[in-house]
Amino acid sequence: MARRRRRARRAVRKAVRRKVARKAVRRKVARKAVRRRAVRKAVRRKVARKAVRRKVARKAVRRRVVRRAVARRAVRTAVLRRLAAAAAMEGQT
Repeated sequence: MARRRRRARRAVRKAVRRKVARKAVRRKVARKAVRRRAVRKAVRRKVARKAVRRKVARKAVRRRVVRRAVARRAVRTAVLRRLAAAAAMEGQT
């Protein structure tokens, strides 16, 4: 009788231990999932930042090109104007 009771008690203890272990595993898995989610979010943020940087760089390049073109055009018009003024002066004399 005592042996049976002892065995029952041991079985209960074993069951409790198993339950606790299962809970621990579940907690561990949940922690891992949270970590994975955080990592994924961080990666996404990093990628987005890189994309923004690329976009800004492209815009800067475009701006530089446009500015250079505008400067070139300004120089050309200035030269032409000078020539025209000289021609007008020639015509006056």
